[in-house]
Amino acid sequence: MSDQEASARQLAERYVVGALLTDVTVLRDVQMECTPRDFGDARLGAIYGGICQMVAQRQEVDYLTVADQLTAWDVRGVDLTDLARWTGEVPSARNAPYYARMVREDSVRRQLRTIGGRLQETADEPIRAVAEAIDALRHVRDHDSTGSGRVVSLRELLDVPEQEDAYDWVIPGLLERRDRFMLTGSEGGGKSTLLRQIAILAAAGIHPFRFSPVEPVRVLVVDVENSERQWRRAVRRLTDESEMRGQRDPRDFVTLHCPEKQIDITRPKDIGVVHRLLDEHTPDLVMIGPLYRLVPKSINNDDDATPVLAALEGIRDHGVAMLIEAHAGHAASAAGERDLRPRGSSALLGWPEFGMGLRPGKEVQAGGRKPFQLVPWRGAREWGRGWPTKLTRGQVYPWEPTVSLGG
Repeated sequence: MSDQEASARQLAERYVVGALLTDVTVLRDVQMECTPRDFGDARLGAIYGGICQMVAQRQEVDYLTVADQLTAWDVRGVDLTDLARWTGEVPSARNAPYYARMVREDSVRRQLRTIGGRLQETADEPIRAVAEAIDALRHVRDHDSTGSGRVVSLRELLDVPEQEDAYDWVIPGLLERRDRFMLTGSEGGGKSTLLRQIAILAAAGIHPFRFSPVEPVRVLVVDVENSERQWRRAVRRLTDESEMRGQRDPRDFVTLHCPEKQIDITRPKDIGVVHRLLDEHTPDLVMIGPLYRLVPKSINNDDDATPVLAALEGIRDHGVAMLIEAHAGHAASAAGERDLRPRGSSALLGWPEFGMGLRPGKEVQAGGRKPFQLVPWRGAREWGRGWPTKLTRGQVYPWEPTVSLGG
């Protein structure tokens, strides 16, 4: 393990404990990700296990009450000062499941290295070595399983009243909480403009495509490509129109974060900033991206994509709907049209509820305007939503459907 990897593991373990000392209500989500045995630092594992016991016994948990238990848990080399420091350094308690996932993944890596070492030591007896390795791998997979294992019969499933399955809309007929919409297209093709329109109109209480009144929402934008100056140039007129035609001025309900430096949302420090903004501003809708700028290296395979998507899932766990921009691949179809699927790992294809690409149309409308197609590159998880199929550069808003979607 490199020094950087060891440092990240140690930080993640401290962040898990610090998060629990700050807000013990996140314990249930943490327990779904890791167990005390997953901690490389046995002292932190003992503290985590002790906190689980305290919660089970309905005891209050904070760094003072936990400090009183350290001797009983046989934890040495940790004192009240350490606990207080860990509480203060954790970026966001709400991100505890993400830190716990890092702890679990590091635990699995350690166990795999141990199994690999034993395989080498017993290579002169290959049949026995393989059998022992298989047993050990099963143990890694199954031991202290963190999943709930919940199963229900169809009768139990349908006994839940139908009204409990009502949509929790962020934008009626379009996006509900926890939905993920990924938009692709060519560079400079208008993706960012379309996502800005969705965000700002929703904040003003306007449906972004029907232009009818909807319940206004709060929006958080994390734009890792464009500057605040570029945003001012891009949205001033759109904001004015939204204020005039909407139910409220969106200026006070859209929060914008444009990092000045390259970020890496797989690092606890950087994703912690995002979670802190989520905690402070409690948005209903998050616009983030573009995808390729959320990490410093290219996303070329599933191994690259997995930690990025895990970090985005942590954002989604705040109960928000998510808009994210990605670049399309450079390959072309037999008809010569650009493939609109996101560039990089195939894991990206199945991730969002709605994956669509913005493609220029071939026909020309009155006034010389060309319509654009909004083309799905994956089957929607749920049909019947109000996404338009054709858009054109609008007269009032940047993008307008070529056919009215009704009210």
